[in-house]
Amino acid sequence: MVTYAEDRSCTTQLELAELYNRRNGKPRDFQKAHHWYKNAAINGSCLAQHRLATLYARGQGVPQDFTRAYAWCKVAVFQNSRCARRKLDIIESKMTFKQLRIGRWLAQDYYDRFVTHRLK
Repeated sequence: MVTYAEDRSCTTQLELAELYNRRNGKPRDFQKAHHWYKNAAINGSCLAQHRLATLYARGQGVPQDFTRAYAWCKVAVFQNSRCARRKLDIIESKMTFKQLRIGRWLAQDYYDRFVTHRLK
C-alpha cells in the first residue's frame, strides 16, 4: 500500500525526512529519516542525496557505509552541490581504493537511474 507521502513530490518526502532528522527536542528517528531521504533522493532531490550520504557516512539509521555515502554524495556533486563537494572530500579520505572504485561505479549508476531520465 502506497502512503500519501510516497505518492507525492520529492519536496514532501524531503520535508518528512527533515522532520525525522531534526525533531526539535524530541528523539530523532534516523531510520525514518533514511527512508524519506532515500525516496526523495531517488526522485532527484540534490539535498536529499547529500543528507542520505551523511546518514551513511555517520551510520545513523543504517550501518556505516562509506561506499554508499560516497555514491550518493557524488550524485549530489554531479548536480553542482558545493556542500556535497566538501563532504565528498572527507568521505573519500576514509575509503580504500576498492571502496572508491565501487563508489564511483555506484554513483554513475544512481545518476543514470535517478537523475538523467528526469533531465530529458
